[in-house]
Amino acid sequence: MSERPGADRPDRPALPGTLWALVVVIGCARVALATGPEPAPLLCAGAGVLALAGLACLALSRTGARAAAPLALTLGVAASCACVVCAGELARQGALAGALSTSPVSSWELTLEADMSEGASGWRGRARVSGEGGSLGRVWLLADEPVELGTTLRCVGRFEENEPGDWGASSRAQGLAGTVRVVRVLESAPATGAWGAVLLVRSRVLESLDAGSSDARALLAGAICGSTVAMAERGLDEIFATCGISHLVAVSGGHLVLVGAFVGAALSRTRLGPLPRSAVLLASTLGFVVFCGAPSSASRAWAMSLVAELSQLVGRRAHPLSSASAAALAMALADPGVTGQLGYLLSVSCVCGICALGGYARYLLRVLVGTWRVRGRVGRALWRAGEGAQEALALTLVSQAVTAPLTCAAFSRLSLVAPVANVVLAPLFSALLALGLAAGLLVWAPAAQAVALAGADVVGAVVMELARLLAGVPMASVAVSVEEGPALAVLAACLAALLVAWPRVTRRALAGCLAVALAVCVGWWARWRLFAPACVRVLDVGQGDAILVTDGAAAVLVDTGPGDEVLDALARCNVTHLDAVVITHLHDDHTGGLEAVLSTVGADLVVVGAGVAAGTDAAELSLGDVLRVGRFSLACVWPEGPTDGTENADSLELLLTYDDGRRSLTALLTGDAELEETSAALAAGRVGDVDLLKVGHHGSASSVSDELARALDAEVAVASAGEGNSYGHPDPACVDALEGAGSRFLCTKDVGDVCVEPGEEGPVVSCQRGKGQ
Repeated sequence: MSERPGADRPDRPALPGTLWALVVVIGCARVALATGPEPAPLLCAGAGVLALAGLACLALSRTGARAAAPLALTLGVAASCACVVCAGELARQGALAGALSTSPVSSWELTLEADMSEGASGWRGRARVSGEGGSLGRVWLLADEPVELGTTLRCVGRFEENEPGDWGASSRAQGLAGTVRVVRVLESAPATGAWGAVLLVRSRVLESLDAGSSDARALLAGAICGSTVAMAERGLDEIFATCGISHLVAVSGGHLVLVGAFVGAALSRTRLGPLPRSAVLLASTLGFVVFCGAPSSASRAWAMSLVAELSQLVGRRAHPLSSASAAALAMALADPGVTGQLGYLLSVSCVCGICALGGYARYLLRVLVGTWRVRGRVGRALWRAGEGAQEALALTLVSQAVTAPLTCAAFSRLSLVAPVANVVLAPLFSALLALGLAAGLLVWAPAAQAVALAGADVVGAVVMELARLLAGVPMASVAVSVEEGPALAVLAACLAALLVAWPRVTRRALAGCLAVALAVCVGWWARWRLFAPACVRVLDVGQGDAILVTDGAAAVLVDTGPGDEVLDALARCNVTHLDAVVITHLHDDHTGGLEAVLSTVGADLVVVGAGVAAGTDAAELSLGDVLRVGRFSLACVWPEGPTDGTENADSLELLLTYDDGRRSLTALLTGDAELEETSAALAAGRVGDVDLLKVGHHGSASSVSDELARALDAEVAVASAGEGNSYGHPDPACVDALEGAGSRFLCTKDVGDVCVEPGEEGPVVSCQRGKGQ
């Protein structure tokens, strides 16, 4: 084996002006739409930026840096255009919000433009609002039952404008003026015309796939029809997210390549000239994009193919990075709301990153692995397989690196098995996709379709078995906590340094860098996995409960909050494993993040109250039972008998104690139990004076009384509630009762995570956002 020479290093990529313009437009659009200024000042800002760019260009042209003048002008024009289109978008959103707020929802038509997904509030999807004057804009459509893609509704409903906060900013950034909640459907009509015909075929194909019958069929529905409902119902989305292979299902360039191959094979038997051939190919792939619901990743891929085909027709060689940047730039200027959609951002980042850095990543792998002298047919076959694996690994590493700030900020997790998973599963998934496309084309030939589906079932079963195997690897994915803006800034700085240096490397230097990075990661893991501080943390997870108890190598989570926010909270605490997850009762705001916790962080055991575990693998905790978490003891003091876990009164109440001879702590974790339940535990002598009270039911008016507050005499009382919640939690009466009894009252919506550690003279309290002691 010998190391490849340094001459194998690729040339530094030339970054086209369209790429810089794209970065500027996306950045300006995201800031403008998220903050939502008035359109007039935004237009003035656009004019000012354009004027400054012109002056900068003029100044540069008169100096030795005149080569930078065109780029300065390009960036200024891009920023100015972004301001103009965002001002128009915000004006449209304002006009639509005003129209829906001042007139009945039933006076407007709502057309669903994307498949709905099920959430805690019901089924949600994007819908276009139209009236006599045409389309006014888009809103979220929220309904109790799913609505078919392309359906136009007239309904009685309630409109809610985007409110201040992260959700409102995210919706506005996606081009959505608010949310329409469907109360009663008055009229419903399917899509008509060409779109209706395509969606009718889609419906027929989905029906023939029977997506709910198996994992393989659910995968097919997601991959060839863009419908991921069955995948979510069967929990496949969590498995794919853990393995870092969700992009394999998302309809994008790889799908269009296969569709193009099918169409190209058919066209090869015709005598069509280049122009008609390109027209048919583009029309076919466009039809497939519409067939899948026109996701932004597929739309971007089709726009790229359009640019490439036009370049070929006019006799120019297509430059992939320029084509990708131009296509993405056109989409962003035509609809600035697309810049707020994660699918678009991930797709653009992946393609541009691969075009610019894919060659260098391959170079690094070749230096690290070296080359082998091969002989014979078997040796050549192994060499080709190795080259293919290196190619797949290089592209995966680049894609994961350039999208990490976006995915980690959005999902609070980082897949560590993604490189291996992509190398192993991508070829199988291509075979599955090819069989699925064949099955879709044969939908009106059931006998032939059955053959294609049988093959897809076999390949799909293998894909899922391997995916589950990889997802089950310890630390297959880890919880991470990052802010998107700073993370993107760090990525940009690293990429800039790489592009400037563009270094040649040796195997020894590369291996040394990897060894140092690995040592740092192992050291960090050992510090927090084996030597975590003894503390109780009431985590800020919004309108829900999640309490983390750690001591050394032991960690237990009590409740998981309303959703995936708990992953971000666990990442803030550097948690990579849980010994157990305790669910106090079965309300969504206490169990919503359970699936994400189990698939990302993992837990040896799930514990519920007595009578709640029927039909599950969970362990049950009864009155008097004790859980050990390092030197902490958690004793069950309520309820007094079996329950079904569906009511607040069914909540487990846990008395936590800690005493190492020098420091001590007592705490009462109440779940959603209220005054009656806690008073009963107190009267029975199972609870007394405590240092920490986790206030019941998020600090509702019925959670505590003056008498109970005095009896518990907690030094610190913490309520877990979400900012701007509609319940008014914590209630002023609760706060007054606790503070009147001498307790220091804190709420997660005000101070973030609250950490309470054992102390020699009482609990030691610190908060995520100040107010520490």
